[in-house]
Amino acid sequence: MTVPADLGLCLATLLPDPFAADATAVLSGLDAAAEHGFGGVSAWSLHVMNLDPDPKVFAGAVRDRDLEVRVVEAATGWAAADGIDRDGDFTLDMAEALGAGQIVAVTLEAAFADRQRAVAGFADLCDRAAERGINVALEFLPWCAVPDLASACALTGAAGRPNGGILLDTWHWQRQPGGPCPEILAGLPGSAIQMVQLCDAAEVPGDDPMGEAMSARPLPGEGVVDFAALASVLEEIGATPLLCPEVFNRKLVAEGPSTFAGAIADACISTWSSGGASRPSRWRPLGSAS
Repeated sequence: MTVPADLGLCLATLLPDPFAADATAVLSGLDAAAEHGFGGVSAWSLHVMNLDPDPKVFAGAVRDRDLEVRVVEAATGWAAADGIDRDGDFTLDMAEALGAGQIVAVTLEAAFADRQRAVAGFADLCDRAAERGINVALEFLPWCAVPDLASACALTGAAGRPNGGILLDTWHWQRQPGGPCPEILAGLPGSAIQMVQLCDAAEVPGDDPMGEAMSARPLPGEGVVDFAALASVLEEIGATPLLCPEVFNRKLVAEGPSTFAGAIADACISTWSSGGASRPSRWRPLGSAS
């Protein structure tokens, strides 16, 4: 049975404007996560810096609330057309400073200028992460160069790095081209799915996919995502992903961080009743000390 301590809440969802959150808003979000028993948070590097340029301040604020930073989001430069990764080391430095064993990698480009270069860039990011004992989860976004689970599988497979895996966001899962693809998921090893971001999706897609994703996601159980079926497939393949609720919803965030965090916790507990969640761990190469 899922309990709040299993969940690493995406802190950005509690912030009225996640792209311009000040220190007060960040601390209020952490307070709300702690109040409702979440085990940790998934933190944008932006919010860590908005609290204080020294990540030790954010780490201390998290620790003081008996939370932990489970994930740092997100590295985006690994797929740059010129082959220069401008934020990978920064993201890894941040994760290491915060004690997080997981980062997210994503591309915001509509198409890769050079797919081979993107594969090499992801592999290189994974190699640098492995030196620090950190996992790298590739997130697919329906409007970008990695639009679906199949594309994410192809890229991570081509990169061939044992600490490289996939982030399955349940809104993106529902909205990916062609819709949910349990048959593809069922063919993966459990270790391929490092993270699941929990939220729901309305039955009818909006006209602006990115706008909908950032402001109109329902709570788990209030949309059309088949959580029972998804959890069943993940359990069948032996996946034990980090569970990170990410419910961007403009109306719910207006109710305040505490009320919103409580609603997220209740929805996740009632919807994701299957096992399969893992607590954070750092990747270790085969044969290394645990």
